[in-house]
Amino acid sequence: MISAKNSLPGASPIDGPKGRVLWDRADRVLPGGGIYLSRSARFAGDGVLPGFIADAEGCRVTDVDGKQYLDFVCANGPNLLGYGHSGVKQAYLQQARRPASSNFYSPLLVELAEVLVDRYAGMDWAVLAKTGSEVLTLAGRVARKATGRPLIVAFDQAYHGSDAELSPWPAPGVPATRRDHVIRVPWNDVKALRTVADQHEGQIAALLLNSLDQNAFQPTFFAEPGFIAAIEEIRTRHGAALILDDVRQGFRLHPEGSHRALGLVPDLLCLGKGLGNGYSVSALLGSDALRDGARGIMFTSSLHFEQPPMRAAMATLDAYDNECAFEKMTRAGLRLREGLLAAARATGHSIDCSGPPTMPTLLFENDPDRSRVVGFAREAARRGAIFHPALNWFICAAHDDSAIDEALEIARDAMGATPTAGV
Repeated sequence: MISAKNSLPGASPIDGPKGRVLWDRADRVLPGGGIYLSRSARFAGDGVLPGFIADAEGCRVTDVDGKQYLDFVCANGPNLLGYGHSGVKQAYLQQARRPASSNFYSPLLVELAEVLVDRYAGMDWAVLAKTGSEVLTLAGRVARKATGRPLIVAFDQAYHGSDAELSPWPAPGVPATRRDHVIRVPWNDVKALRTVADQHEGQIAALLLNSLDQNAFQPTFFAEPGFIAAIEEIRTRHGAALILDDVRQGFRLHPEGSHRALGLVPDLLCLGKGLGNGYSVSALLGSDALRDGARGIMFTSSLHFEQPPMRAAMATLDAYDNECAFEKMTRAGLRLREGLLAAARATGHSIDCSGPPTMPTLLFENDPDRSRVVGFAREAARRGAIFHPALNWFICAAHDDSAIDEALEIARDAMGATPTAGV
């Protein structure tokens, strides 16, 4: 895994005194290192971003020292409508007056499953859970059970949750045999994909893909038309299921699922992150052809049936549609991209702003040691905006015109304070 530089010459940390004390305390009681990886502010480099967030509202977060920031990380995706969205929060709290869980199913389990099945064309059933990782692991099991085949084909570096089998990198402490039934090929490499399919004729249970290729310190790559055509060809000719991991990109590429942007209809669709606008709920949706594959699998957890997050998910979907969230995010992202490119030109920088407007990735050109993008992120944080230097950003529906204008002013100043040559 690529990580940011640990420090920049002469740079002071963004964290205030309370944040620095919390880092000292965390280093004593947390294993650190890769255990939380990208969810740690240190993934951006030491002292580049605020490490501990105490509060959030709309598109802004406040750290433990009381400093407020415009946030373009959005809790790594779950903040879809805005932190503390009133309708979602009210729905959650109203349901929380009742027991969170009970002996067996709640009516909400059925109601939310019905809402999701009705929303996504081609999907006939749903299984609810808490995290994207859980439903991705389940999707692989369903595909294998339905097809009677062992192999899953995924793509280089793509992250599909914390299950060791799906880890794109060597998993410490995990035997190699735990991952030897997942084959990875390069993104957009039609020849490699076809070769793997032909070499493993009759053995592939599923193709597993994200709708975008997004990895740390790399531009975002869209799926090319020939690549999509090859996926469709292979799933049809080889009888493999198609699993779409829409945990990360869900609700930000197309209102009816990222597969609509790709021109595909998956057999299994994994949702999470933005589904509950920050409350813990995820879902695996599937077609009738895979229904028998899902039957009989032992998939349960004490908190899978927690009702307030289910109610929050239903409120999130209503607000997303009624408040035209996708249109708002797209407009905000386009304004942000245009302004960032203008700011770069004005300050003598060349930047690469890739990906969809709702999930942009910003990198500096001719920045081999990544010192400029890290330096820019630190300068922006000093001025009150969180622009992650390693990961793609997220736009939420609360990023209104005034927030984007403020963010662009900060970005221009931060670029002006960032050397045009490597530090």
